[in-house]
Amino acid sequence: MKHLLIVIVMIFVWINGFIWLCKQIDPRNKYQTDVEYKYVRYCAGCHGNSGEGNGRIGRFKKLDPADLTDSNLWTMHDDTQLLESISDGKNDMPAFHYYLNPKEQRELLGYIKNTFRP
Repeated sequence: MKHLLIVIVMIFVWINGFIWLCKQIDPRNKYQTDVEYKYVRYCAGCHGNSGEGNGRIGRFKKLDPADLTDSNLWTMHDDTQLLESISDGKNDMPAFHYYLNPKEQRELLGYIKNTFRP
C-alpha cells in the first residue's frame, strides 16, 4: 500500500511538472499582447519582425512581401484595401480569413499601423 501511494504521488508530481512545462513553452507567453503574437505567427515570416519585408519565409521562397515601413504603402492604400489584402490575400500573400475573423483582422491592421507606419 505504501508503494502504491508513492507511485501515485510521483505520477501526480510528474503530471504537474509536464503541465508547467507546457505553459512555459507556449509562444503566446513571449509577447505583450495577443495581436502582437498574431503578427508574429501570421505575418512576420514574410514581412519580418521589423516589418521591412525581410522575413525568413519571404527570403527563402524569393517572394517580395510589402515593406510595412514604407510611407508609399500607406499613402497608396487605405484601410479598406489593406483589410481586403489581409482577408483575401494578394499576389503571393495568402488569404487569412481562414485563420482570423474580421475583428482580429482589424486589430492586426491597427497593430501594423501603430507599429510600422512611418
